Amino acid sequence: MRKEYHHLAKKMSHGQQMIFENEFELRCRQPSLGVVYALLLGWFGFHRFWLNDRKSGLVFLIFFWTLLPGLFSIFDALCMRELCTGYNNKLAKQLYDEIKDISPY
Repeated sequence: MRKEYHHLAKKMSHGQQMIFENEFELRCRQPSLGVVYALLLGWFGFHRFWLNDRKSGLVFLIFFWTLLPGLFSIFDALCMRELCTGYNNKLAKQLYDEIKDISPY
């Protein structure tokens, strides 16, 4: 388990930890891939949809024909580590809540 989420592991059983780790690794976002998406497909807002930010992605998509989404996507590529960290933190909290609600232990 990643060290950022060890505080969650202390509150879960071993089986719950395994489920959390598997689901998190499948659904987490890597900043390096996000940078590639932002630079190659940023005009269309693909990187924002990939980060589950549908409102911003839609704005990028609507204004793709202007220069602004291209400029903003370069800025997003520079800030991708923070964007992915925010997404991954939300994902970890969501997975923790789901596992605690479903698990009988």
